Amino acid sequence: MLEINKARQAALDKLLKLRYPAIALKLAEREEDVPAGAERPEADWGKHIALCQAFAYARRQNKIICLRKEDQWCWTPLMCYGMCDGSKDSLAFKEKVKYIGITDPQKSEAFVSTLPHLPRDKYFAIVMAPLDRADFVPDLILTYSSNAQLRLMLMAVFSQSGTMVNSGFIPLESCIYSVIPPIEEGEYRITLPDPGEFERAFTGDDEIIFSIPAQKMDEFFAGVDYQLSLGRNVNSYYPTMKEDFSRPPFYNRVFESWGMATGELWDKKEGTTVKAEE
Repeated sequence: MLEINKARQAALDKLLKLRYPAIALKLAEREEDVPAGAERPEADWGKHIALCQAFAYARRQNKIICLRKEDQWCWTPLMCYGMCDGSKDSLAFKEKVKYIGITDPQKSEAFVSTLPHLPRDKYFAIVMAPLDRADFVPDLILTYSSNAQLRLMLMAVFSQSGTMVNSGFIPLESCIYSVIPPIEEGEYRITLPDPGEFERAFTGDDEIIFSIPAQKMDEFFAGVDYQLSLGRNVNSYYPTMKEDFSRPPFYNRVFESWGMATGELWDKKEGTTVKAEE
């Protein structure tokens, strides 16, 4: 599996030129699910961290992390990943209602009731690694990208699926929404990094999260390969604004059919064809 994940990261590097590697994430039910060399913050460092910080260690410091209940220092993941009691009768639920940031108590309780939850005590750890170091089958791949890089990933998806990526947006709980719904629903998701990501994990203010669940990985990377076959990457667009810019051949054909001006052709591929005709 390591070689497959290395190849996937290499393809992402060619297309996106990401600042840091993508994150491979696995929900661990047994010790056997934890790869050799994974670091456990409480046992190995004598420290506790938040899940967003674990993501940061994986992508920015090239670490393989095994985050168990006893390693964690943030309450919402413990509730929502099923490691601690987050039921409606729990103190954690009641405190979440008070501090979620919704002024109307009834709306607050209604919203907290909808937070995604994994089954209680099903998973004992969250394992994550840089994609090119992950010697396991990921349940999910997470990328932290710029909007330009996100656009290319969405083009990769669209080229294969022919459908839009739909996401709901909230300024909170990014470690929940970027992981649990994509895994459970098998759908891509775009997530805004929340305040904790900025304050505790130093996520850049130009970064956004894109989630690729296991069910979509073959489709997604086929789309990445397709974009690369067209000669696209994050630097393949004009660095400065230009009037009367060169365009694919079909633009001239369509404009000519409308009786409008035609112009210079670019030398990129048109769909699956070769160079634009002279």
